[in-house]
Amino acid sequence: MKQLTGFIPIAALPESTAASAKKQLLETIEWLHKEGAATETNLKLLTAIVESILCSEESYTRFLQCGFDAAIEFFDTNSQNWEFEESMSSPHNPRNWDEYKLIEQTCNLLQSTNQ
Repeated sequence: MKQLTGFIPIAALPESTAASAKKQLLETIEWLHKEGAATETNLKLLTAIVESILCSEESYTRFLQCGFDAAIEFFDTNSQNWEFEESMSSPHNPRNWDEYKLIEQTCNLLQSTNQ
């Protein structure tokens, strides 16, 4: 699969990683139920996300970008009363995560090749 698409599908990850991710997903679904947010639409969206990220690297990149956009918005809202330096250097700030920096580079590369 990596030779065809350039990435390793989640199903090919080591068992411990896949098991951990599955556990987190199930916990998230349970949390949505507890909070009353497990609507049919939200659950269909989760299903579509899970299915789409296995289709192509571009879908997976768009999924990550959407997730990071939401995480950044959430962080900015919750840290609006923090000192600027504290907010910018916080390990909870998604902009400081290595994965965010990598996806930002990937998105920029995809945008430049699509133009």
